[in-house]
Amino acid sequence: MHYTTQRKNRNNKQINVWWGPLRSGLLYLKEFSETTTLHGIRHIGLSNRHFIEILIWVLCEILAIYGSYNVMHNSWIRYNTNPTVVTVQKDYRFWYLRFPSTTFCYVDPVNTEFAKDYVQRKWKVSSGKKFDYYMDFVKNVANITYENLDNIAPFVNNSALINVDIIDLVIKVHAEPRFNTTIFSTDYKNITYQPVLTEMGICYTFSGIITDYLTPNSELQNINSNYPIPLCNFLNSLCYAKAENLPRSILYYVHYSKEVPNIVDKYYEVQEGMERDTTFTFWEMISAPELRRLSPSQRQCRFMDEPMDNTIPVYSYNVCRMICRRNLALKLCKCTPHFYPYPGKMQVCNIKGLYCLSNHSKMLMTLEKNDGTPIECNCQMQCEEVKLFLDRDAIRTWAYPASKDNIIYRWAIDKYSKTRLRRDVIYSFEDLLVSLGGTASFFLGCSVLSFVEIGYYLTLRLYWFINQKHKDY
Repeated sequence: MHYTTQRKNRNNKQINVWWGPLRSGLLYLKEFSETTTLHGIRHIGLSNRHFIEILIWVLCEILAIYGSYNVMHNSWIRYNTNPTVVTVQKDYRFWYLRFPSTTFCYVDPVNTEFAKDYVQRKWKVSSGKKFDYYMDFVKNVANITYENLDNIAPFVNNSALINVDIIDLVIKVHAEPRFNTTIFSTDYKNITYQPVLTEMGICYTFSGIITDYLTPNSELQNINSNYPIPLCNFLNSLCYAKAENLPRSILYYVHYSKEVPNIVDKYYEVQEGMERDTTFTFWEMISAPELRRLSPSQRQCRFMDEPMDNTIPVYSYNVCRMICRRNLALKLCKCTPHFYPYPGKMQVCNIKGLYCLSNHSKMLMTLEKNDGTPIECNCQMQCEEVKLFLDRDAIRTWAYPASKDNIIYRWAIDKYSKTRLRRDVIYSFEDLLVSLGGTASFFLGCSVLSFVEIGYYLTLRLYWFINQKHKDY
């Protein structure tokens, strides 16, 4: 009998171990259900309800919570993936278009006298086959782009050329710029060309906004910051600029002022004794100021001051593609070409590295694998941009000896678009809050204070409830 009594006491203790906390938990849930402002919960905790009634209300609450979750989740997805809309504007008489920039690059950028001086100082030779060999090396290196990397092949096995500082070589033998410019308004007469480092080598950009960030010496300049931005208007029939007295044949690109050309962009060539006149049409995309409040992934575009990484402190679509090519080169050959600014800690390619890149030149230019699969670059469009389309391309050549050496090109906006696009925020964070609040109110009958109440019962009220139960025991 004594043994039976001990066994019963032990069983009672085991029951109390789990029944005590369970009973306390049920009491706490009952208290919550009687005081909460969430609709329907109160009926679950009332003691005078039949079990079937409680089951029905539990089912209704589950369905309401599930429905509210689905609608809230869709609202959240919409806010994160598609909160913007592109609208069309037609009040063209009040628009001011940024005049397009142009960038020219010499077809052959090597100044022969600079190259001779470099060879004489570097290798202490001034004539003969050895001198011709080094001159050929200097000219080929100074003209290197992704298109002609194979030209470096004859020099790869020469150990004397392995440690040549290619950046220093290119800068020292590059021809000096010479030009005269004319623009449609004297208000912008002080704007000039500035050196810029591109995938075509050292080039020169007129009225470029991002030129200051892509200088050959990789140092941030503030040369253009005080210049007025040339603007064109529908009422201004003349919107052009002209460069003349250029010293040698050039390739030039016309582009948006917040952009820089890259190796695959369309160019126009101007040779000695030639004048070229190119006019363009355009479409323009602008953005509402509210767009800044969204992240780049939400609006699916980037502003100029939102760089992809810390290597180049400015963003444009072509700059992003340049960074992608540089990262690919670094992955393939463990070095980066010399025609990218801000190398930082990245290894700049010597002639062996450039020869390695020549085996992948097609992939680097097209950013496609050998099977045609695009290489992932994650380059987004610019939030504000101008796309230019060639309208007229006129070429004139000079037969007069006095004008034969003069090289001239002109670019202009001749026809103005009467429509433009604008990115607007159609689903802002405030709209998201309204949507979430309306959904919660519709399905659960709650407000912001209801969620505060839930937090209160999960934290502070729970703490005091548990503390009081310990005192009771």
